[in-house]
Amino acid sequence: MDIYEELRDHLDKMPTACPPAPEINQILKILFSEREAQVALGLGFKPSAANAVAEKTGVAEDEAKSCLEALADKGVVYSRKKDGQVGYSLLPVMPGLFEFPYMKGKHDETIARLTPLWKEYLPKVTAALGSPSTAVMRVVTVQEEVQSEPGILTFEMLFEMIDRAKVTGLVHCACRELEEECDRPREACMVFDDTCTFLVERGFGRYLSKEEMKEKLRELDAAGLVHQVNNSQDRLTLICNCCPCCCGLLKAYIEQGNKLLLLGSGFLPQNDGDACTGCAICADERCPVKAIEMVDERASVAIEKCIGCGLCATGCPNEAMKMVKREDWPEPPETTTELGLRILKEKGKLERFLELMTP
Repeated sequence: MDIYEELRDHLDKMPTACPPAPEINQILKILFSEREAQVALGLGFKPSAANAVAEKTGVAEDEAKSCLEALADKGVVYSRKKDGQVGYSLLPVMPGLFEFPYMKGKHDETIARLTPLWKEYLPKVTAALGSPSTAVMRVVTVQEEVQSEPGILTFEMLFEMIDRAKVTGLVHCACRELEEECDRPREACMVFDDTCTFLVERGFGRYLSKEEMKEKLRELDAAGLVHQVNNSQDRLTLICNCCPCCCGLLKAYIEQGNKLLLLGSGFLPQNDGDACTGCAICADERCPVKAIEMVDERASVAIEKCIGCGLCATGCPNEAMKMVKREDWPEPPETTTELGLRILKEKGKLERFLELMTP
């Protein structure tokens, strides 16, 4: 088997998958030299020391270490320091191989070569994301809009989730850097804890304080961006602030009809007819999924289309929209590990993934 096809097959064991296509093999050739691909094949899902990777791949330890550091600097292999030892692990296609190289916001020769390939390949990846009962990501609304609702849970309180993080930071949105379709803010994706530390220390982003993160969220909400987080209850890995013209997941949800990608928030908008003036801002400017139409000069929400992002409420000049608790909302998996295992089990891929747990 060609080493790049072998690497693609290795990546395909992950929950977000790496389906076969000519474009992904070309992408891997740009991101990995043959020697780097060989070393990457010695990596698993959990971080391993360079000497363990060297032993598995038959590459000298110094060379393996050099390759792993180069790959981490390119944002295509993850690294972390724990108990004084640096460990390395595979990154999935999403979020990882696609997003990280774009997060510096720099358009160099490598990015120029990657962009047309990713534009062809991403619809194939997003078509394979999610499983029948478990979405990869979930939508949230800013906390001020829902915090007074009875029965709200901690993982629905976005600012409280930010407060629970150890480290917080900001990077460029890979989707907007790729597509360049709109003028919304590009430095707009938020990262947390180990992922944040890795990206900032490798030069892909910058640290923000928790209060700065909350203020930035309000700014991005005002710009009409949908807030998406990893679909688990335990901790934030990322907050993607997304537009429907560029975001790969939103585009797949809207254009491909892939409802397995996103879990809508636990809230729905309710219109106060007396306060609504019929300005149509919610319908024409704010709703990313076109779930609102004007009926008799009042905003009417098609609940079956709504993802509960809250942009209609935060953008209403008359506060006519209020976010209320959704009934029969499926709670997310408790942990990110459970999220991945659920998806893999439902897709019949759990056994292959377990091969990556210990390289």
